Amino acid sequence: AYWDGVFTHCTGLCCELVFPENIEIIGMGAFYNCPGLYGQLHLPESLTAIGADAFGGCTGLTGSLKIPQAISTIHEGTFDNCGFNGTLSLHNGITVIGANAFKNSRFKGELNLPTELEVISDECFLNCDFAGKLVLPKTIRTIGSHAFENNGRLTGLIEIPEGVISIGAGAFAKCYNIEGVIFPESLESIKQDNGSGAFEDCFGINRIVCKGEEPPYIQSRAFNGVSKDNFTVEVPENAIVRYQTATGWKDFNRHSAYRNLSLVPRTSSALNSKVSRDFVLYADDEWEVEECPEWIVLSQTSGRGKTSMSLTFSQMPSGENREGKVIFKLKDSDYKVTMTLAQYDYKYAEDETLTLQSASEGIGINLVFLGDGYSAKDISEGKLLKDVNEAVDHFFNIEPYCTYRKYFNVYTGISVSAESGVGSVNTIVDNRFNTIAKDGVTLGGRNENDLREILKYACNAPTVNEENICQTLVVMIPNTSDYGGVTYLYDDGSAISYCPKSDYVYPFDLRGVIQHEAGGHGFVKLGDECIYHNAFIDACGCSCCGHTAELAAARAKGWYENLSLSAKPNEVPWSHLLEYDKYKGLVDIYEGGFMHSRGVYRSESNSCMNNDIPYYNTISRESIVRRIKAYAGEEYNFEDFMAKDIVNSISKSAAVRKFGNSIYPEIGDAHHGPVFMKKHSKFDTEN
Repeated sequence: AYWDGVFTHCTGLCCELVFPENIEIIGMGAFYNCPGLYGQLHLPESLTAIGADAFGGCTGLTGSLKIPQAISTIHEGTFDNCGFNGTLSLHNGITVIGANAFKNSRFKGELNLPTELEVISDECFLNCDFAGKLVLPKTIRTIGSHAFENNGRLTGLIEIPEGVISIGAGAFAKCYNIEGVIFPESLESIKQDNGSGAFEDCFGINRIVCKGEEPPYIQSRAFNGVSKDNFTVEVPENAIVRYQTATGWKDFNRHSAYRNLSLVPRTSSALNSKVSRDFVLYADDEWEVEECPEWIVLSQTSGRGKTSMSLTFSQMPSGENREGKVIFKLKDSDYKVTMTLAQYDYKYAEDETLTLQSASEGIGINLVFLGDGYSAKDISEGKLLKDVNEAVDHFFNIEPYCTYRKYFNVYTGISVSAESGVGSVNTIVDNRFNTIAKDGVTLGGRNENDLREILKYACNAPTVNEENICQTLVVMIPNTSDYGGVTYLYDDGSAISYCPKSDYVYPFDLRGVIQHEAGGHGFVKLGDECIYHNAFIDACGCSCCGHTAELAAARAKGWYENLSLSAKPNEVPWSHLLEYDKYKGLVDIYEGGFMHSRGVYRSESNSCMNNDIPYYNTISRESIVRRIKAYAGEEYNFEDFMAKDIVNSISKSAAVRKFGNSIYPEIGDAHHGPVFMKKHSKFDTEN
């Protein structure tokens, strides 16, 4: 245990913080105001209690944070004013989040609240940077003052659970992108204080539903900044008059009975070419189309209840964009919902394949760079091709890919998404390849079929087909900066590397993600050399990463040649490199890698597979060249490799991680280890 206040105000303490795997208690204020502590904070699963203010003011702690399973209460100020800038993982057994618990810690990504959570205390998520839809668990009973204030990237319709009696002052203030609120029957008051009203400056609110027949008491600033004229407040039919005369509610100019009429999604877009989009209309009665542009064709214009439909954009002449809307209404009612539409002028057609580079040596090795979550508007503004070209440049701007670039064909496709961005557990985004953050962290498709469709789409490229997809790397660029990269590896060698647009500083920028995920995991099947756990690999009880069996299985496939479970010089995969003067003082046997500090070995002190620096170690460079030669139909020759091999001085320079080998200093768990897939089913292709 680390007892109360043991390191409080140790401002001169400057180091990484690594806990033993068997620690159970971290006391109140144990590391309070220790700004010199830096890097990722890994909390062992053995922890049963973390005291109030335990890490408050530890501004040097960065990256993501995962709360251990045995912790049921996050106490007051536990992680207040830390430097976290990754994602927050909360397990479902947490019931109470105390005041200021995560205040001023700039977490991003989606906030997935525990399913058993009951208390959200004052200022617990104030000034974080969460994004996506916020879903409040049905168990919530308390929403404190300023709980979510200034989380400007939260979106969607917020439904306050039944049982909540009051909403604290400033609870959702400055959540600019919240689209609406549903209030329960139990709600009695919506508060304000000298700082702000509960929903003050929530400029995006365009829908309010009140289920209670008695209007909740709202103080004068509760909805400051929310338009009172642009939408109808929906209330029980027999309570309309009460809301029209109630303090605060009467400031809204329109009140009517609640009716069910909604669309998913509510926006749609396309480029010039004729194309269809699917959507779903939800209704509790008969509906009809009131307005539709002449360049849109609907699969039906009237119906009853839930209806799956499609709309078709007509071919648009080049030169100008056009916008419009489809308005659906309930028959015999003025209740309406609108789908906004846009069609954008662009020089390439949807799903057109572009050749960015053709191989001039060998038979041609295929790389396919795709984007997901790029809307027609994004693409027409050049964002997709800009990001793709940047990713391609990063892929080849490192040895040995730079030297052997002429062996590669490089393609992309104009893959249009109906909506911009990526989805998650709570947030539905209609993108082309269904990219989501499945556990709040790991990017991928909703299921294996989505990954299969990506491989099938890659076969649209001129030289890619089902026979050589196993030697083709697909690099997927999701239109987000909130999540880390991940690679999916199939038994036959097929690979999809998800490389989001990282906005972290060097070396964890987009360049680092591309070179680590695509160039390292995806193409050549290298293993991670980073260390997350101070433990022997064969004795570590963690469930978050692979161990001996996983590493041995990869080695049996001929993958992960940069790692070894043996420290014997004649058994490591790089044994032949130890005897050459060119690599003296560089290639050796270093303990630590594959997430663990003991019992696993790497060949050099640092490399791209450790912390994303633009340098592959020597065995990795050789593995890359060996694979290039094999895919290109040429024989590999070690002497030829040696002659062309460029030893980048960055491996010996100040770029070597000065923070040691245990924890990423800036973003912690920036990468997820490769996800191993068995095999993909056959798919029909034209090529």
